[in-house]
Amino acid sequence: DRDRAYAAGVSTEGHPDNAGPAVYGGLVLAAQRPVKLRLDERLGVALAVPDQGIDTKKARGILPEHFPRSLMIEQAARAAALVQGLVRGEGDLIAFGMEDMLAVPHRKHLIPGYDKAVEAGCDFGAYGVTISGAGSTLLAIAPRAKVAEIADMMTEALLLAGNPAKSMTPEVSAQGVTVK
Repeated sequence: DRDRAYAAGVSTEGHPDNAGPAVYGGLVLAAQRPVKLRLDERLGVALAVPDQGIDTKKARGILPEHFPRSLMIEQAARAAALVQGLVRGEGDLIAFGMEDMLAVPHRKHLIPGYDKAVEAGCDFGAYGVTISGAGSTLLAIAPRAKVAEIADMMTEALLLAGNPAKSMTPEVSAQGVTVK
């Protein structure tokens, strides 16, 4: 029962944004209930995964307790644009949506080479690059045909900054968790 598995995952881990895709597969909007969406088939994922991780508690701890209302409104618009961009495959919406205004400005200094890696990813065709979760992995959304090169270029930029990393281009599973 996927709904029970989802509820157990959220209860145990506390992150519906992680539990949703793990249980249901694909793109899942973590709203008051999980909403399965269809990721546009033309999109792919490129990752640059630094050898050195970031402590999640530390990454959360450096965020301010309060943000200005205007920033929160802007971030809500970006989140909505990102969802639409991922579903429709519209790069301009993805680019706008992936520009995080809340966490990234406070966390990017924890990832040596962050700015250069983002620049490299975008120069090679990524619609957007951001920190995955609390970090230290960088996540790019791009046309499927370009993800390998983008992952390699972001990884190279991190390496040149003294931050060894691995490039990855995972597929997005439409299936979710299964029992054999």
